[in-house]
Amino acid sequence: MERRINFLNWKIFKDYVPEKIDTVILPVGTIEAHGVGPLGTDNLIPEDISANIAEKINAFIAPTIPYGLTHSLLPYPGSLTATSASFKSYVKDVSFSLADNGFKKIIIMNGHGGQIQELKEIGYELYEQKKARSIIVHWWILTAKLTEEFFGEAGGHSALDENAMVFAAYPETVKQELLDEKDIYLYNSGIQSVPFPGSVILYKEHQGRPRFNIEEAKQFREKVISYIADNIQDILNRWEKI
Repeated sequence: MERRINFLNWKIFKDYVPEKIDTVILPVGTIEAHGVGPLGTDNLIPEDISANIAEKINAFIAPTIPYGLTHSLLPYPGSLTATSASFKSYVKDVSFSLADNGFKKIIIMNGHGGQIQELKEIGYELYEQKKARSIIVHWWILTAKLTEEFFGEAGGHSALDENAMVFAAYPETVKQELLDEKDIYLYNSGIQSVPFPGSVILYKEHQGRPRFNIEEAKQFREKVISYIADNIQDILNRWEKI
């Protein structure tokens, strides 16, 4: 069945929410430089994950909120941002409206690290003000151990894990021929620069360089999607005891 709210008739929505479906996934990301991947990587990955877990956890999918909090990569061409206040206010308004429409469980599928604190605050406020339960998923953090087990090394920004996810789902958007060694930067917390001197950001030396093996990327994507679905379902099951 169709899971995307964008494509549902209001009468069909009414028939399902909340009696048959009381869970909704809200993908959230941003627009920013991503090495040899698309500017919308942080939106495309959460959308892809959401589309592939919605049936498993019996959820609808709300339209994506594509503009987030871009910081150190904002000076790169094509990168866009909102302010912290406007971002939080907007995501909160949308989340609250979803709760008002009957959703009792709201899963925010986040693809970007610049807005973790704002989303955490929204999760608390959703329960305090709407009595709606929430799960905030930062997919690359949740699956960091899986990344190391699968690839034998850590990922990074537009690096091994993130590049594989977007490459597997949207291979035509990843431009391997554009990769330049100067794009790759090893992050060091002892020195800060704006913008970062590279849009492929590694966090461990000699680990995380993007790969372009499509079969490997597809296998990784399948494992990530399954792992995220299992973790969400475990929380939903445990909630039944509360």
